[in-house]
Amino acid sequence: MTVAGIAAAPTTVAFSVVSQWFTARKGIATGCVTLGAPLGGIFFSLVLQVLFIRYPWKTSALVLSAVMAAFLLLSNLLVETNVPRQTTVASEGEGASEPCPKISHILTSPKFWLISYALFAYELVLFIQWGSIPSYAVAANVGDNQFYLMMSYNIGAVLGRTVPPWLSDRVLGPLNATIAMNVFTLLVVLAIWLPLGASPLAALFVVVVLMGIGTGSFVPLGVSCINALCKPENTGTWLGSAYSIVSFATLIGNPASAVILARYQSNGLLAFLAAVLFSGMISAAALRWLSHGRRWIFKARV
Repeated sequence: MTVAGIAAAPTTVAFSVVSQWFTARKGIATGCVTLGAPLGGIFFSLVLQVLFIRYPWKTSALVLSAVMAAFLLLSNLLVETNVPRQTTVASEGEGASEPCPKISHILTSPKFWLISYALFAYELVLFIQWGSIPSYAVAANVGDNQFYLMMSYNIGAVLGRTVPPWLSDRVLGPLNATIAMNVFTLLVVLAIWLPLGASPLAALFVVVVLMGIGTGSFVPLGVSCINALCKPENTGTWLGSAYSIVSFATLIGNPASAVILARYQSNGLLAFLAAVLFSGMISAAALRWLSHGRRWIFKARV
């Protein structure tokens, strides 16, 4: 788990690099970068199934680590910055580049806290929903299908990390797309998953795919929203500050879902997910209102 947490560092850097290379198609570019997570979820699930059958756990873990190290080495060799070199000294104040924003300035921005809470809510739903699929499957007496449910979720996430960001570039804008996917995911939970539960099993597979689309879109769209709030050279500071707060969602997600499932069963967990999604939607809507000078303009692309 410690190694997984350290992996957040190159992830944040990768998100920052995207904003330096793309302008008009920044959303879909970010979506393609984040596409590695669901594709990796599919790939490594298949690899681990084969490894655990043929080798003991220690050997399987070493093989998996070697594959991940190779991917990480390749990514480090391919990444390249596109920010012009900035001089630290300028004569008579001319030509001096704009300094990076101080953390204190970012932390006093209402927009920062609104987007940070929205992302916190989305990541909490994402990790609870993703991490609780095996537990939910067991609670719903369909535990034998949990591997296929995880695969279905990642297939949906592939669509979620490409189509909504593409729509944000072409039509909606990142914040509008985020609110739209928030509403979509909330409707899946309340109108489909909560009434049907795990019966029939086919309906659960459909729900998992739809949740993959909804929660999968939150990562690239959230990064795109932060990119829209700051300059490219300041993206790393904004992303690092925001995801330092968002990371608490990954910390409390699995323990919270385990407690809720134990006390209130699957329906209680779904009600909690709906409440968190609703609070995230309120935060994103407030950010949209604030971004238009405290006005609500329905047709504005933002």
